[in-house]
Amino acid sequence: MPPKMSSTPRKNCEAGEQVELYKMTTKRQRIQHELQMMKQRMELLNSQLSVLDSQIQAKEKAIQELRQSSGQGVAAISGEIKPIQDRSPRSQTSISEPINRGNSNQFKTFHLEY
Repeated sequence: MPPKMSSTPRKNCEAGEQVELYKMTTKRQRIQHELQMMKQRMELLNSQLSVLDSQIQAKEKAIQELRQSSGQGVAAISGEIKPIQDRSPRSQTSISEPINRGNSNQFKTFHLEY
């Protein structure tokens, strides 16, 4: 015969109260540990943010200096693009004339140098 199921709560006894106390204290310890780990994670993220902020400022400053010193390269955010000019003589001939090979003379080739 299967045991009878009852929906009535157990009577309060010391053992039941001890179990509830244990559950609550372990839950409390878990939450405290979780909060401590979150604080450490926040400190780590904040330090990474400060490093990134300083790196971003340095890059922005370098870009501004390059824009002011050379006046060449990529223009401001306005959408205007200026070509980067290299002073080497090889870059002057980077666009070649069409190749005369039968029907392929309709194509112009150019070489990009990095």
